[in-house]
Amino acid sequence: MSRIAGWCVAVLLSVTCANAQAQVDAERVRIHGSQTMAARLVPAVAESWLRDIGYQDIRREQANATLTEIHAQRDGMPLVVEIQASSSAQGFQDVVDGNAQIAMMTRRPNAVELDAGWQLGDLASHDQEFAMALDGAAVVVHRDNPLPKLGLAQLRRVLSGQVRDWRELGGRGAVHLHMVAGANSARDLIDERVMQGSPYAPAQLHANGESLVKAIAQDPGGIGFVTLRQPWGANVRPLALSDGGRAVAPTRLAVQSEDYPLARRFYLYGSQMMGALSRSFALYTMGQRGQDAVTRAGHFALTLRPGYAPPTLVGPKDYRDLVGQATRLPLSLRFNLTGNNESGVAASVYDSRAVRDIDRIVAFMRLPVNRGRRLLVVGFADAAGSSVAATMMSNDRADLVAHELMARGLTVLHARGVGAQVPLTASGNLSARYRNERVEIWML
Repeated sequence: MSRIAGWCVAVLLSVTCANAQAQVDAERVRIHGSQTMAARLVPAVAESWLRDIGYQDIRREQANATLTEIHAQRDGMPLVVEIQASSSAQGFQDVVDGNAQIAMMTRRPNAVELDAGWQLGDLASHDQEFAMALDGAAVVVHRDNPLPKLGLAQLRRVLSGQVRDWRELGGRGAVHLHMVAGANSARDLIDERVMQGSPYAPAQLHANGESLVKAIAQDPGGIGFVTLRQPWGANVRPLALSDGGRAVAPTRLAVQSEDYPLARRFYLYGSQMMGALSRSFALYTMGQRGQDAVTRAGHFALTLRPGYAPPTLVGPKDYRDLVGQATRLPLSLRFNLTGNNESGVAASVYDSRAVRDIDRIVAFMRLPVNRGRRLLVVGFADAAGSSVAATMMSNDRADLVAHELMARGLTVLHARGVGAQVPLTASGNLSARYRNERVEIWML
């Protein structure tokens, strides 16, 4: 081998080894879990985070069918954000096992998972539980279908084929089920919240949500479900749904307030020792820049935008009179239940989203356009127990929030509880109590 050729080989080997060593030495932020979150949402927000904290040469690589890697460097130091698509359960287990710093989950950990992950710390704390975005499913029918709403139990009967003619529910004509072929996030949610193990009736299958809504636009007897991110067009409309409480349509306000029964949160979870970069990313998703990236990725952000007065108000007269001239902010503050909330852990008075929503309310009301405006705080309770106890509980919740907001310098004109008169779901368990015990914020 000539001297020049040998020198070239040496240089090439040196560069190759240096690149390999850089890859070995690159710090990694490992984010594992939900396929839905891993597909677009988390990679998009991760790239935005890297840009905003000064990383350069950001590039996305698909290492394999389930692993996305985002490579970047800052001041000569490489970083890899590893986004592994598996499932909410597997992502949580990877954090428990030390194979990931952050779990992506489309639900809260269940009791078994919390028991297995006891060493991770307080997973209901806003320091470890991060509500990143909102998502959900819409149940759509042809515009000419006269049915205005369905209960989730009725919907299960329709989707399972027990109801074959719309006349059984006040409509007309045969029921035609349309579904997107294969696994998808809307089906996951319908499986969990509606079907609960029941099989689906035979359905006309479609490649995607767009094809499904186009088919229903031509089918007066059609019904299907799509993600809330899917536009449904002029000849298709969503049904209002109820889960033992009032029927709620999937409006922006109802989704962001989580009044709509098929809305859900997308969570990030980390241990109390999750590391500086991992915590930086999780906190970034909560802020304005992170939430802007959530919106660009096609999901519902949690940041506050101006709300509106609903066209019809449901509830007792004193409630309707109180808020009739006001504008509702698109949120509902919820609470950790004493000793045993929906996560199984009591971290604070407020749940993790409400902790940040209070900060968002304060920042929103301090905008120049909102200066001088006043707030109405309305509390609701669960129906378990006496009506007197429910009224007292709803008043206590409203007073608690009002005092918090006034301590932050905001003007609260009225704080009032209306008891259990406007439930979102049938009472009977902790999940129902968690949904029904809430506080609305209205602005005058």
